[in-house]
Amino acid sequence: MEKNIKISGKTIIFIVAICIIVILATIIYAITKPKYNITEDKKQSGEGSTQDIEIINYEGTFKAKGVVVRAEGNTFTLMPIIANEEYRNEENFYIENSQVQNLKQDQEVIVTFHYRKSSNENFTYEPIVEKVEILKEKSDIEIPRDVLVKAYSTKENVTVTIDKEKSNNKQIVFTITDKNELKYDYSTMKYNVYKYNAPPEKQEVIYTENGASTTGYNPWPEVSKIGEVSTEANYTLNENGQVEVTIDWFKIYGELKEGKYRFTLSTVNSLRQSIANPNAQEYPYDGVMIEINFNIDANGKVEFGEIEVR
Repeated sequence: MEKNIKISGKTIIFIVAICIIVILATIIYAITKPKYNITEDKKQSGEGSTQDIEIINYEGTFKAKGVVVRAEGNTFTLMPIIANEEYRNEENFYIENSQVQNLKQDQEVIVTFHYRKSSNENFTYEPIVEKVEILKEKSDIEIPRDVLVKAYSTKENVTVTIDKEKSNNKQIVFTITDKNELKYDYSTMKYNVYKYNAPPEKQEVIYTENGASTTGYNPWPEVSKIGEVSTEANYTLNENGQVEVTIDWFKIYGELKEGKYRFTLSTVNSLRQSIANPNAQEYPYDGVMIEINFNIDANGKVEFGEIEVR
């Protein structure tokens, strides 16, 4: 015998109210969900395990375990150690508590910090240190040379001098002078040559939510190649430790004709592996890019302009 189940009006109202509360709670959580969150590692034994750093929230107090790369004044650079994954880029921490300023390179530490809005237009937040716990005066983890180069070396100490007598519309010859104590790696360099392409009188414009953007126009396309020769640069080291570079682009691009050009050379840096997981995928580190602008007239004469190292 079938029974008819009746639900009272109060019960229906109660169920609807619960549903509304759940929906509102979900919406509020989605809106206010933090952007950075650092979850503590379940293991505190220090046997290569650390805290997993996951970008979720800027609010609250966080901890990060790592090795001090550089300590100077009220800032220090930390190389985070991440368990079972590649470690993230080095991060600069700002110290407001003078009691934790006695830091040295190679120390293994746990940093307690919070984020504060930065006055720097390029960075929204900066990590402010609250406490530093020194685990080891010298970590068992060796800081890779490229990490030290990134922390101590600057592009301002790198200059480029063009040999105008040997340079022409078939090649460019120049010298790189690196005055950094820890010099950048120039063992492998690759280059490209681009030619300025004046914008057409009429351009197709696509309007997006962020504004107008043009399509089908590239102001600096690469010069058409006539051969599939390697674009690695040949170089030698002179007695002063300078890098002398000769780029013979004739076999790749041919003889450059009249126009406005841009030459770029970048160091193809040695790849490093994750400290925590040596079998993880390798990835490149910070290197040097050189950009040289030049013009060629109708007679094939080359006039060099601005040189930028970045």
